[in-house]
Amino acid sequence: MIEVGCCLNMLSRTPDGVGIESLAELGGIGFDYWELPLAQTMALDAGGRERISRLIGETGIPCRACNNFFPAGTRLTGPAADHEGALAYARGALAQAKRFGASTVVFGSAKARNLPIGYPRERAWDQLFAFARRVGALAADAGIVVAMEHLNRGESDILTSFSENVRFVREVDHPSVRALVDFYHLSLEKEPVENLAQGEGLLAHAHVARLTGRTWPVAPARDLEAFFGALRDIGYDGRVSIEAFSDAVGAEAARALEAIRALAGAERGL
Repeated sequence: MIEVGCCLNMLSRTPDGVGIESLAELGGIGFDYWELPLAQTMALDAGGRERISRLIGETGIPCRACNNFFPAGTRLTGPAADHEGALAYARGALAQAKRFGASTVVFGSAKARNLPIGYPRERAWDQLFAFARRVGALAADAGIVVAMEHLNRGESDILTSFSENVRFVREVDHPSVRALVDFYHLSLEKEPVENLAQGEGLLAHAHVARLTGRTWPVAPARDLEAFFGALRDIGYDGRVSIEAFSDAVGAEAARALEAIRALAGAERGL
């Protein structure tokens, strides 16, 4: 049965960008899990990370995923790419994700993977491929799956469609490197939900938000129904995190959770 979680980083109103200040509003709503931003938590000291673990524990709701894998200053493509430094960071970050309780780490990190101006895309693809293979090995050692995320072309210039994302994951061919599908990016790029069929057997995680303003999906809609229908068709039975902005977190979160659970439940005739 699909679990529905909440990405806390999208709700942050404090400089650390973690979003834990929203836990008081969201803790009693009934999410199945939290999704924490890894780069932001890694920027905190040990005491800050312990505080996050404590606050998460107090909600009684586990952290099962992390996003924002690499900080913006990391370079994974181009002549200044530093894979050794990025892998050293990844070892610590994956260990921290495991301590939080996460079994999935989302690899979007647009600023880390984006191409320098004028850099050949094919060469950047090869660099990212080689790095993903190596980070997959680290993830396997940590008991974590890395979910590669496709991003819209306003944010990234590589892996900008679900189809391209799946092709990349197939080429990497590592059991700890899988694909994520993001409804917001899919919709912004006008990519048909039928393309989800290409990810059958490779999909490890999903994100949802309304296309309009990347806001909370507070009611079922035809585009969301089609998206969940496509998930059903490939037998996806994993996690779906709501990754959305809001000016009325508590009220909208409750409505969105109800809407997504209705869509996920309808998928299975529940």
